[in-house]
Amino acid sequence: MSQIFTLLSVGFLPAMSALIIAYGLWKRAPIYDYFIEGAKSGLKTAVEILPFLIGIFIAINSLTSSGILNLIDLLLAPLLTALEVPAQLLPLMFLRAISGSGSLIILQDILENVGPDSYAGRVACVMTGGCETIIYVLALYFGVTGVKQMRHALKGGLIGYVTGIIVSIVICKFI
Repeated sequence: MSQIFTLLSVGFLPAMSALIIAYGLWKRAPIYDYFIEGAKSGLKTAVEILPFLIGIFIAINSLTSSGILNLIDLLLAPLLTALEVPAQLLPLMFLRAISGSGSLIILQDILENVGPDSYAGRVACVMTGGCETIIYVLALYFGVTGVKQMRHALKGGLIGYVTGIIVSIVICKFI
């Protein structure tokens, strides 16, 4: 079965490219012109997104380098202990809202230290899969579109994020 999936994944991109080109030729479309137009548009989008990505990167590094996250860990550890929430999850709870790739590093650390079958490992996996990187998404989408008023997007995103954390904990507690 693994060999079939490997074969499919290796052949997928060339097959899709051939299918798109064949369809374009069949419709007598200027395929190369469309490709160049799409590449220009993609490059323009990448350049527009870059300042927001740099800003988020600097914010994440500032939070981790300054020790603020460690201070928050120390302050909230007694509360988490009282609620029977593993303390290893706290960095993931904070960073997942900001950075998807950063939270994957924390997830890897949790899984290496406590194991994937542990309560903390299961919660971390569910939390990583079920919680969105809301700060990243809001900064990126609102920044690129030029929208200045987020209105209820941040509040709604944070409510959904906290709900995702709570549901992750509850689901793993009882299953």
